[in-house]
Amino acid sequence: MTVIESAATPAPDHQPVPTAPKGGAVLVLGGGTRLPQMLRDHGMYVVYAGSTGEFTAAHGALCHEAWLLADGSEDAWLSRAMALHREVPFVRVVTVRERFLTAAARIGDALGLGGNPLETVLVLKDKSLMRRLLAERAPDSAVPARVMGTPGEVDAFVARVGLPFVLKPRDGSGSEGITIVRDEAGLAEARRLVDGRPGALLAEQFLEGPEFSVETFSGQGRHQVLAVTEKFTGEGSVEIGHVVPARIGAEERAALEEATRVFLDAVGLREGPGHTELILTAGGPRVVESHNRPGGDGIVDLVRHVTGLDVRDLLAAQTAGAPLPAPREDVAGAAATWFLTAEPGVVREVSGWEAAAGQPGIVGVSPDVEPGDAVGPLGGSDDRCGSVTAVGATGDEALARAREAVGLVTVRTETAGAEAAQAPSGSGAEAAQAPSASQGETR
Repeated sequence: MTVIESAATPAPDHQPVPTAPKGGAVLVLGGGTRLPQMLRDHGMYVVYAGSTGEFTAAHGALCHEAWLLADGSEDAWLSRAMALHREVPFVRVVTVRERFLTAAARIGDALGLGGNPLETVLVLKDKSLMRRLLAERAPDSAVPARVMGTPGEVDAFVARVGLPFVLKPRDGSGSEGITIVRDEAGLAEARRLVDGRPGALLAEQFLEGPEFSVETFSGQGRHQVLAVTEKFTGEGSVEIGHVVPARIGAEERAALEEATRVFLDAVGLREGPGHTELILTAGGPRVVESHNRPGGDGIVDLVRHVTGLDVRDLLAAQTAGAPLPAPREDVAGAAATWFLTAEPGVVREVSGWEAAAGQPGIVGVSPDVEPGDAVGPLGGSDDRCGSVTAVGATGDEALARAREAVGLVTVRTETAGAEAAQAPSGSGAEAAQAPSASQGETR
């Protein structure tokens, strides 16, 4: 294969490549190896574009060529895609990575490749645009929200909607930076945050109720529901567990599915995967946010365990113009993932993952920290310490198995000063205070 690494924005002359297979050439932006594998199986010429850090030998074996940048901008990816398109015309550009969604849409628009328009992707990326559009096109599901420009606007928003309310980044994922403002102390902190980041934070009315996500796959504007995921959150609204299918009644499920379809129609999603997060309030489902990519946190695997469908396989078939895979019958009744969290500090001991992996129904364990790593307060997905995935005949059984297995894992940390707590992962920073152990901690 051809691998070109560059840090310069202008695209180098393209090296000659064999004539693209009958299926055409496809540009894959970032991600793992399953999507390139399936695209190649469909007879497509696979060009991978991503960072030097995520490209592996397995990518090299699957992709016909690759364009790699240590830290490329969207403009850099666009210029390279346009240069390469002149030599090996793409029929589609695809991605399952959050950070490449707008780049993929820009390339698709510039090259006339179809797919989801840039306008739709930008609405999904910017929660303030999403709220504004919903107020216009789907007012029944709209939620009061406003971008905060000054501390005084925080007080004005509270006067309008009351406490509590949610303050979060306009553009974000992984539960990063979400603050629930409940009292005067929280208001003071909200004013401080807005003063430091004017125009970057969105205030929304707090929604009361259980949380779910609806996993979809769309084609020509028609939205197929793959699964409804039940979600569990800890401190800072960070997700600490999922179960598929959600343990709800048929009426609630239908309401969540219909609200998702209405939302996806409103934002103009045309094709590919969708991951829409909702809260089931007393007044019905309300959309929290949505993405034109698969759900993270291993939700793709939960859906596959329960339906036999992998959204990356669906995307590959759609891209190649092939029939979509059908659900299987020899699957689990339910699947669940539970995450391990630990007290902030420097990790001194990790044990129990082998015992967890050997428990009934466990189909995967994912340790995320090792001795020497720093664990921060639970403020986002990256602050979790690992996860366990289980299957079972029912949601209750799968969830119980996952939580029991997580309970066998111990992550022992030493409470550290500010410098150690903020040290990069694997830094081995020394702690200044006494150790504490977290065994299956689920704060």
